[in-house]
Amino acid sequence: VTFTGTEKKRFQIEVPESASRRATGEYELQGSRKGFKRYWTYEAKELLKMMMDAEERKDSILKDIARRIFERFDSHRQLWERAIGCLSILDCLICLSVYSSSGDMCKPIFLESSDKPYLFIKEGRHPCLTQTAMGGDFIPNSVTVGGKNGSGFDIVLITGPNMGGKSTLMRQVGLIALLAQLGCYVPAEACEMTLVDRLFTRLGATDRIFMGESTFFVEMNETASILKHSTVHSLILMDELGRGTATYDGTAIASAVVSELVRLGARTLFSTHYHTLVEEFSQEPKVGLGHMACMVENENDEDPTQETITFLYRFVPGACPKSYGFNAARLAGLSDDVIREGHKDAKQFEREVALARAARIIATSEDDEKLAQAVRLFLRMNAC
Repeated sequence: VTFTGTEKKRFQIEVPESASRRATGEYELQGSRKGFKRYWTYEAKELLKMMMDAEERKDSILKDIARRIFERFDSHRQLWERAIGCLSILDCLICLSVYSSSGDMCKPIFLESSDKPYLFIKEGRHPCLTQTAMGGDFIPNSVTVGGKNGSGFDIVLITGPNMGGKSTLMRQVGLIALLAQLGCYVPAEACEMTLVDRLFTRLGATDRIFMGESTFFVEMNETASILKHSTVHSLILMDELGRGTATYDGTAIASAVVSELVRLGARTLFSTHYHTLVEEFSQEPKVGLGHMACMVENENDEDPTQETITFLYRFVPGACPKSYGFNAARLAGLSDDVIREGHKDAKQFEREVALARAARIIATSEDDEKLAQAVRLFLRMNAC
C-alpha cells in the first residue's frame, strides 16, 4: 500500500488490483492505472482539507511577517544605502590593497600637471594576465609616450604581425594608467606619468545591428567622439583605425586622424597595418615608431607558406616591414593554394602602389635625396 497524488488529490491510497476486492464501502474509488487502483476515505479527505487550510494560514502569516520586515527595512533605507556605500568602498580598497601586495608591483610616480603630458612604463605587464593563453609567462614591455621638458613623442605608431600583441599592449597601457590614478600599485618595474583627464579607447570591432549601425560606422562614431572631447592631457588608444572600409579610404581617414592628433598633442598609441601611413609620418618629430617583434624562419618572398613566424611579444623601436597576414591565414587553416594565389595578387598590388608613389615623388619633389630614392625604387619595380 502506498500514498500517491498531488496538490488537492494528495494522500490517495494506491493498492494492487488483486487486493482491491477487499475494499469496503468506506473506500471511494478515485482512479486506476495498470495493475493498481487508487482510493480515498472520508477521513483522509477531511484530514487533507484541514492540512491545506493550515498551509494557507501559514503562508498568509509568513507573507505578513515579510511585509512588516521589508516595511521596517525601508524606513531605514537611507541608513542602509550609506552602509552599502561604505562597504563597497571598503571592498574596493581591500581589493586594491591585496592586488598591490601581490607579485612585482611598483608605486606610480605622478609629475606636476604643469609639465608636458608624459607616460613612462618600465617592463609593464597586463594587470589581468599573469600567463599567456599557451601557459607561458606574460612578457613585460616598456612604453614611453610624451616627454619631460618637451622631449619625446606625443604619438607612437605601432606596427607588427597579426596576433603579435599590439592590442594587448594598448589595453595594458590603458589599464595601468587607470590603476595608477585609482591609487593602486601597478604591475611594472617603474611608472611615471602626469595625470590623465580622460581615457579614450577605439579597440576591437563590433556593430550595433539593432540600431542599424555597421562596424565601420561605429568605428567612425567613436573616433569622432575622441577628436571632439579629448584634450592635451588625455590618453588615447586607437587600434587599426580604418580597417572596416576600402584600403584607400581607410588609409586616408587614418592619415587625417593622425594629423589631427599630432596637432592636439595628446598621448596616443595608434596601431596600424597601413605601412604607407608609417612612411608618411616617419619624419614627423612628434610621432614615434614602434613594433611588436617577431622572428621569421625560412623567409620566402615567393611562397609565404614556407615561412614560420615566432612571436616574441616584445615592443621595440622602429617600424615592422610587413604584417605577415598570410601567416595568420595559414594558422587559421586556409589552404596553401589559396595563400599562394593571394600572395601573388598582393605582390602585384604592392608593385603598383610603389610605382605610383615613386612617380609622384619624381614629379613633385625638389629634394635631391628623395628624388634619387624614388628613381631607384621606380627602376627596381619596373625591372620586376
